[in-house]
Amino acid sequence: MTYKEQIPKVTQKSCENGDFEGFWGAKWQKVTQTSGVKMAKVTQHFRWLSGDMKFHNTLIFLLLWHIVLVLCYPEILNTNIEQGAQEMARKYTQKEMEFLGYFRSIDKHAIEGILSEYHSTGPFGYTTSLILSRILKVKERISSDRELSDKLAKNPIYRDAVGISRNEIPAHNTFNTLRRRLGPEGFARIHRHFVLQAHETGLLIPPLENIPDIVRDKIILIGDSTFLVAVASTKGEKDEEGNWLFTDDSIAFGRPHHKHKYPVGHRAHTVMSVSGIPIASLIAPANESDVVHIMPLLQAALARYPKLHFGSVILDAIYDSEDLHRDIYVELRLLPVIIRKPSMKYGCGFSAEGMPLCPFRYPTRRKGIEYNHERTKFVCRHVCKQDPQKLLFKCRHKNSKSRFGWMTYTYFKGSYRKQGPAVPGSRVYERLKPLRTGIERYYGLAKENRYRMESSNTYMGHDNVLIHVIEHDIVLTLDIIFQHKQLGKWSDILSV
Repeated sequence: MTYKEQIPKVTQKSCENGDFEGFWGAKWQKVTQTSGVKMAKVTQHFRWLSGDMKFHNTLIFLLLWHIVLVLCYPEILNTNIEQGAQEMARKYTQKEMEFLGYFRSIDKHAIEGILSEYHSTGPFGYTTSLILSRILKVKERISSDRELSDKLAKNPIYRDAVGISRNEIPAHNTFNTLRRRLGPEGFARIHRHFVLQAHETGLLIPPLENIPDIVRDKIILIGDSTFLVAVASTKGEKDEEGNWLFTDDSIAFGRPHHKHKYPVGHRAHTVMSVSGIPIASLIAPANESDVVHIMPLLQAALARYPKLHFGSVILDAIYDSEDLHRDIYVELRLLPVIIRKPSMKYGCGFSAEGMPLCPFRYPTRRKGIEYNHERTKFVCRHVCKQDPQKLLFKCRHKNSKSRFGWMTYTYFKGSYRKQGPAVPGSRVYERLKPLRTGIERYYGLAKENRYRMESSNTYMGHDNVLIHVIEHDIVLTLDIIFQHKQLGKWSDILSV
């Protein structure tokens, strides 16, 4: 029963019971009847509006949904773009895959083991990634630590190479902390590991042909030095000796250089293997002679690799001095193959090429070098028989049964420079001398053109600049190791 039908019955019943009497009962009856009629109309209108309200609710819902989309669409779009960029980052080109393969081939466990011995080399979990970032800085010729941090944040390939995510980008001062905690010794230990890895592969002793037995199966070293431009400025003052004072106490004016009008900076001294792998490096002010630092450099190399067998060192003419020939051979037991200066004279009793003359003034020939007795054997081989002019005096060796004829010796101690273990004309000298030019040029071009070591130095202080040099040595070593793994090449310049 509807509400309209219930109203009259309730009203009538109430009147019959005497609940409403007189005027007020009649009034109440009339009001209830009128209210019932109006309620019925309202109910009828409500039913009619219910369908219309459903339609309006739908429109309101669609309008609200449209507003939500307008407000949230940029965020959704940015999210989709970032996800798309991540998917695109996984689709690398061939060169990018080779770039990532280079970093994945690096022995990270060894780096982690070395860094674990140093106190707090960076935030937790960052240590290996920080070293890889330093390698990345050299390979991509990034000039500063700040630029390195910026490029790690912007380039996903760089982050994949060093093994960090977008929210793990190290700040530029983190690299400063790393250099300060490790020092040159820590970076040298990392470089030492990769040099030993190259030695296990055989890269330090490439299979060269016609190598004399004295240096066979031994590491042949080559010395070189490179000028590094300083980033410091002068104070405009001179010391008591007349040298200019700079904001960096470790630099000085160097020798005149065709590339630099004012050669202010350091010189990086390096010894490398014959295959181009750097073995050890040190730096010094640019005004100090290369000769002064070659012995400490060789001693540092021998001390750093006590189990490796070094046979010889090849140096250019600037190192040609009697003291250096003697010290390298006597103290370090290395064969000094040093390019001779054109001004060298052998004196009386020797030919212009340094061969002893027989009693009849004929030049002899080198028979062999006896390293155990530290002497060189010379024979005449009856050269006088080939001269159409007969001898005025009889030579007792002219008709001897020995085909060598007259023999004599020169001893190393007489002059290590002129009569030493590796003199011009000897087999070991003539075989090893040509290697110097190619290796020195390769190392110089790799530092200057490939990685800009000379001009990319933005550091001040002896230790910071030395670390800069060692980082380049690490990358050059890794380059040759990776190239050998990929292509089987021993060196870019050696024909093996």
